[in-house]
Amino acid sequence: MDTNHVIRKDGEPGSLFGFSLAMHWQLNPDKRLLIGAPRARALGKQNANITGGLYKCDMNFSPDCERVLFDSEIQVENKENQWMGVTVQSQGPGGKIVTCAHRYQRRMFVNTPQEARDITGRCYVLSQDLTIDESSDEDGGNWNFCEGRARGHEMFGSCQQGLAATFTKDYHYLVFGAPGAYNWKIVRVEQKNNTLLEMGVYDDGPYEVGDELVLNPELVPVPANSYLFSLDSGHSITRRRGLTVVAGAPRANHSGAVLLLRKEKQGSNRLAVDHTLHGPGLASSFGYDVAVTDLNGDWQDIVVGAPQFYMKDKDIGGAVYVYINQAGRWRGVAPVRLNGTRDSMFGLAVENIGDVNQDSYQ
Repeated sequence: MDTNHVIRKDGEPGSLFGFSLAMHWQLNPDKRLLIGAPRARALGKQNANITGGLYKCDMNFSPDCERVLFDSEIQVENKENQWMGVTVQSQGPGGKIVTCAHRYQRRMFVNTPQEARDITGRCYVLSQDLTIDESSDEDGGNWNFCEGRARGHEMFGSCQQGLAATFTKDYHYLVFGAPGAYNWKIVRVEQKNNTLLEMGVYDDGPYEVGDELVLNPELVPVPANSYLFSLDSGHSITRRRGLTVVAGAPRANHSGAVLLLRKEKQGSNRLAVDHTLHGPGLASSFGYDVAVTDLNGDWQDIVVGAPQFYMKDKDIGGAVYVYINQAGRWRGVAPVRLNGTRDSMFGLAVENIGDVNQDSYQ
């Protein structure tokens, strides 16, 4: 790592500039750094004071970045303190961008004694040039799957969609973490490509734990208040072919868990559990972040953050667990634990940054 030629970008004080980051490769100009600032001041038309936002930065030594302009339409909603930019992900060179506001509120019965607000959350997809292509099925802010569904915290009224969001590795789906639904435990896989319908492909989602049609919280494979939200995905995790979604639930069973999810049988909208990795210690927040990566050149391995892990009378504050895939068999796999120093919250974020030293391993 080059520590002598550091590129530094600064945001407004109090904006939480840098809360989320993504490298993005536009077609013209090329490389950009995308930075979420979920406490940034509102744009002029947003009818709010603090909304959060997304910034684009050139890869040079200039400290300046430019606000990406979107989310300015006026609807029956509340964008105040919505935390736009809490997460940002790039699909890859020339691909789409997703960014979310998990505290976005939908208003009902506005300006009446019965007025109510649901914290549904909302996500935007942008084209490779960071604009919204009106002709695209995917672009825009219509990624809000909790809107219009059964209300209340035990169902979808406190959904908070977008606390985590990512593209699947095959670029076909978006995956959303919405920890507030079903008593704090839901993940959803979705795509919006009407070309597939024109081709007669109807069995292609959306998929979610619990099943969008059955709406039975008992089908969600972790206890209530598990905070199922952190996400990654890949192939060659439990089988050579077929997508596996890896989702962390840092409060499951008071110690955390990571679920390996797959699409159920043909015709089903449900995500089923292939295997569960259980947290090692009480209140360790095991699963607060997860990453899928190939560390040894065969199957995809899994890295799990546990930022609240500690050991009494030892200088340990957080841990990262590395699980090496045994040809798709996870039962009995013993992880390697990497320890952080006291009070460091080591493991709060984990990420696959690729083959940085060009040795053919990630």
